[in-house]
Amino acid sequence: MDASKLGVNLQDYQNPGLTDQVLFGTGQTTQENLNELTKALEAQQITGGAALNLTTAGGAPLKVESLDKTLKLITFKENEIVLWKKIPKLPAYNTVEEFNQLTSYGADRGGFLTEGELPKEEDSTYVRRSQLVKYLGVTKAVTHPMMLVNQMVGDIIEREVKNGSLWILRKLDRGLTKADSSLIPQEFNGLFAQHYSDDYADLNTYMNSDNVVDLRGEILKEADIETASEVIIENHGYGTDLYGPPKVLSGFVQNFYGSKLISPNSDQVANGIMGQRVRAFDSQYGRIELGYDIFLNKESTKLYNSGASTVDYAPVPTGLSYSPVAATVANSKWTSTDAGDYFYGVVAVNRFGESAMTVVSQTAATIVANGAIDITFTHTTGVNAATAYVIYRSNKNATAYNTATYYPLFTVTAASVSAGYDGGTACVRDNNRILPNTNQCFIVQNDDECLAFRQLAPLMKMDLAVISPAFRFMILLYGTPLLFAPKKMVRIINIGL
Repeated sequence: MDASKLGVNLQDYQNPGLTDQVLFGTGQTTQENLNELTKALEAQQITGGAALNLTTAGGAPLKVESLDKTLKLITFKENEIVLWKKIPKLPAYNTVEEFNQLTSYGADRGGFLTEGELPKEEDSTYVRRSQLVKYLGVTKAVTHPMMLVNQMVGDIIEREVKNGSLWILRKLDRGLTKADSSLIPQEFNGLFAQHYSDDYADLNTYMNSDNVVDLRGEILKEADIETASEVIIENHGYGTDLYGPPKVLSGFVQNFYGSKLISPNSDQVANGIMGQRVRAFDSQYGRIELGYDIFLNKESTKLYNSGASTVDYAPVPTGLSYSPVAATVANSKWTSTDAGDYFYGVVAVNRFGESAMTVVSQTAATIVANGAIDITFTHTTGVNAATAYVIYRSNKNATAYNTATYYPLFTVTAASVSAGYDGGTACVRDNNRILPNTNQCFIVQNDDECLAFRQLAPLMKMDLAVISPAFRFMILLYGTPLLFAPKKMVRIINIGL
C-alpha cells in the first residue's frame, strides 16, 4: 500500500533551507520530543492577524498565514447559464425590432369548383409584431491601491470584468423567460410574456389553451412531454428542446427508478454504478433534448418580516384586506383538496428590486372549493414607486401569520390593483391558477424560425472617466428576445417537486 496516498505526513513539510531535513528532526518524532515542544512557543489556532497587540498569543504573531492560492467560487459558474447559450442569436439594427408573421393562407373553405368556373378569392393574413431593445448594465470599480498590492487572482481588472459579465449573463438568462415590460418597463419581454400574447382575450383563455399544460402539483412524466409535443406538431412545428429547473428533471428521472430493468451482467452494474441519466426524450414526433437551467428555478419564499432587497425599494402598499368569494367562481381552480386557511402577503416591486413583505391580515382567510379570494390594497406613489406587486400565499392551514412560510404566486401590474385582476373588481383575485412551491418548464422548437435573441451590441466593457484613484467601467449588453411563433412553444406549469 502506498502510504503517501493516505494523507500528509511530516516528510511533506520540509524546511526549504535545510536539505533532506524536516521540522523537529528526521521525522521520527517521539512523545518525549513532543513534550519538550509544549514548553516552547505555541502556534495556537488563531490567525496571525487575530494576534495583533496580544501579549498572550505565544508564537501566533510569528505565523505566516496559509491561504489557498486559488479563488474558490461558491456562486454560479458560466456553464450553468444554459438557455442563453442555446437560444439562437441574430444581430439587431434598431431599438425597435419588428417582424412579420404569415398567420393564414386564407380561410379553409370551398376550393372545389365546376369546369371553367372562376375560383373564389382568399386573402392571406399578415401580422406585424415588434419588441423593444432593452439595456442591461453594471458598473464595476477597482481602486488604484488594490492594483498595487499582492493578491491571489492575478489581474484584478480582468477578474472584475469577468465577474461583471457573469452578473449580466445571470440577469439575462433569467430574463429570457421571466422578464415582463408590463411589470417593469425597463425590462424586455421574455418568452413567457410573449407567449401570453395578443392572441388571447384574457388570462383565463390563455391558461386554458392547449399551449399551457397544467400538472396541478404532479411531477413531470413522459405523457406530459408527449402531449406538449403533439400540440407543437398541430401548430406546424416540432419540439426540439425542453428547458426546466434541475428539480423538474430530477423528478422526471425518478419516475423511472421503480420500473427500471437492471441487467446484472452489464459493465455499469459490475463497476458499481447505479442510477440513470436521461439526456433526451423520444416523442412520437422526434427527439427532444432535456436541458436544466438553475435560473428557471421557482422564486424564493419569504417570511412575514422579510426585508427589502434594495435601498431604492418601492413604497409598500397600504389599506390591505381580503374578502373570500363564495363557491360560485366560474374560473376557480380551488378544489376540495386545496380548500383551507391561508395567509397572504404583498411585496412591491420596481426596477431596483423588492420592498419588505407586508402581510394582508394577521387572521387567516378561509377559502372553499370553487371559491376564490379577493385581495384589496392601495397603490402608493413615491420617488421610486412600485410598478408591480408580487402576491404571496402561506402554506395551507398555517397556525399563525408570523410562523408561516410565504410562497410567491404571481405578479400583477400596479394598474391592475385598481382595475381588477383575473375576474376581481378593483382587487386582485387568486383563483389558484398557480400552486405554491411548484416549478415550470417549457418545450420549444429551438431555431430561428421560432425564436431568437436580437442583439444590438455584444457584451462589452466601456471605461468611465478617471475622477478618483479608482478605475471604473461598465459591462453592457443591448438586445431583446423575439418569439416569432408562440404556438410552437408549450409551457408546463405547476410541476410538483
